[in-house]
Amino acid sequence: MNPGCFLIGTGPSLNRIDVTRLAAFDSITFNRAYIAWPVWGFTPTYYACVDPVALEDNAADIRRMTTESSVRRFFLNENAADFGIVSSERVTLLRLRERAPFSLDLRTLTDFGNVGASSLQILAALGYKRVVLVGVDARYSSLPELDSGDDYVRMQHGQDPDHFLPGYMEGRRRIARPDYDRLLGQWPQVAVECECAGLEVRNASPGSALTLFPSIDFPDALDWIGESG
Repeated sequence: MNPGCFLIGTGPSLNRIDVTRLAAFDSITFNRAYIAWPVWGFTPTYYACVDPVALEDNAADIRRMTTESSVRRFFLNENAADFGIVSSERVTLLRLRERAPFSLDLRTLTDFGNVGASSLQILAALGYKRVVLVGVDARYSSLPELDSGDDYVRMQHGQDPDHFLPGYMEGRRRIARPDYDRLLGQWPQVAVECECAGLEVRNASPGSALTLFPSIDFPDALDWIGESG
């Protein structure tokens, strides 16, 4: 059995914990979180980018990481192949499906609206039994200045209050009118699926609006995950 794993989201609450303490544990991060890895002082165990727009925006960096970083495994949307990223023992290219239970086949994942929720099935498939969420705030700001009517808008530095770094989305695309029901509405099913898969989940994200999983203080979370090793 794998030990426990930390799922490191990108919400502002991440700035309220000492992420450097996660260096000793298995962890998974997403999308553009890699810009913070040098500050954290460690490379996460796993990396996932399942949204095709996020993958396209970050394709050059991701392609470089697949050859130069010490990430153990990558889980990427299948459109990564369009940018010269090939499947390998370390790189899984996956297809997303809608309205389905957890998939334990890492080549086809159910899309639960956001990469954090969707990636819990990755951890279940990898054999983890305990997961702690950090930086998973389940809060999204309304940004009327971005309500341009276009499908996507380019983010400018400092426009983005939804992530732990002000430049996290700088130069990247954001949906002009995010579907908040989609981003948040499938978490109840994810909680049920975790229970069915035997995956215990705790939330150590200070101030998180996600109340479907028991809350745990960050120091206690370190001990709880350590017990599972």
